[in-house]
Amino acid sequence: MSEAIEIYKANNHEEASSCLSNLIATNIMESKSNDFSIGLSGGSTPKLAYSMMLNDISDFSNITLWTIDDRWVPLTDENSNQKMIDSNFSQTNSKILAIKYSGDNPHEDAELYSQSLKENITTFDSGVIGLGDDGHIASLFPNTAGLEETDNLFIANEVNIISKWRITSTFKLLSNISNLYLLVTGENKKDILSKALNGSDLPVNKLLKMRENTVIITDLDV
Repeated sequence: MSEAIEIYKANNHEEASSCLSNLIATNIMESKSNDFSIGLSGGSTPKLAYSMMLNDISDFSNITLWTIDDRWVPLTDENSNQKMIDSNFSQTNSKILAIKYSGDNPHEDAELYSQSLKENITTFDSGVIGLGDDGHIASLFPNTAGLEETDNLFIANEVNIISKWRITSTFKLLSNISNLYLLVTGENKKDILSKALNGSDLPVNKLLKMRENTVIITDLDV
């Protein structure tokens, strides 16, 4: 593999979460810009890290938080990534760029979010993603049309998993995040992480090959 991959090995999920939180806090401290953006994923894996970030990041006033991907569902839905992110960071004084759910057209909602990112974010500084059991990252699942998107930052991708549509970052956007952290914990992820590191025809491998550097934080022996 020609891409550079840096692996941080933790002893457990809590240690991996702390590592992620500290790395992002360091990115912020080392930034020479007055504005800093962080892309956040949903799910259970990063929740502890988000809680730790509230302590590790002393000032959120110049930070813009945006959502890596979400199910096309109302904010009140228990499966909404945006709901999870809001519940963790709404008490901070950060700017939260939320994916809006119109209920009418997922493609239009994705385009509106693309425009919001372009208008509010100059550089994509840090981002957090996980790794699905099938090798998907964000909501770019195997054998879906979103894998072929090359022009847009955000798209609606039909996946038919929990919800029919997902609103997701594209490879174009994910490959341009300066510091991208792939948080992978739990024995159930050992096989898929091994495939990702050894080369395979999975969405995660396509992303790794597009990037100059990716940091993997894991509690697994790989």
